[in-house]
Amino acid sequence: ARHVKDSDGWLYAIQTLRNAMTAQSFLASTVLSLLTLITGKVWDILRSASNKWERRLLIIQLLTISATMLFSANQFLQGVRLMTHAGFMFPVKNDTKVDNIMRKTESCQWLGLRSMYVS
Repeated sequence: ARHVKDSDGWLYAIQTLRNAMTAQSFLASTVLSLLTLITGKVWDILRSASNKWERRLLIIQLLTISATMLFSANQFLQGVRLMTHAGFMFPVKNDTKVDNIMRKTESCQWLGLRSMYVS
């Protein structure tokens, strides 16, 4: 952030943030679309299951997948929210605040990707 502010290259940094926000928004919508497809498939299997224990196992699997995928989408969207704040702060705030926000954004993206992989 210090180099960006010193070199007046904040316009390029904001364009890079815009691209990153687009990527994270795409990942969040992809995770939610996959969750919708998985839920529909598991629901069909669940309705045709005859055994009580098989139904319970499917419900537990669906809840686990749903929780991790919703957490993943939430982290991606939180990253987008933080990058939006950083984009507005580049030209006016001091370097440490922007750096801290970008570090939080990196953590959100990392958590989102990891929980997506776990799903």
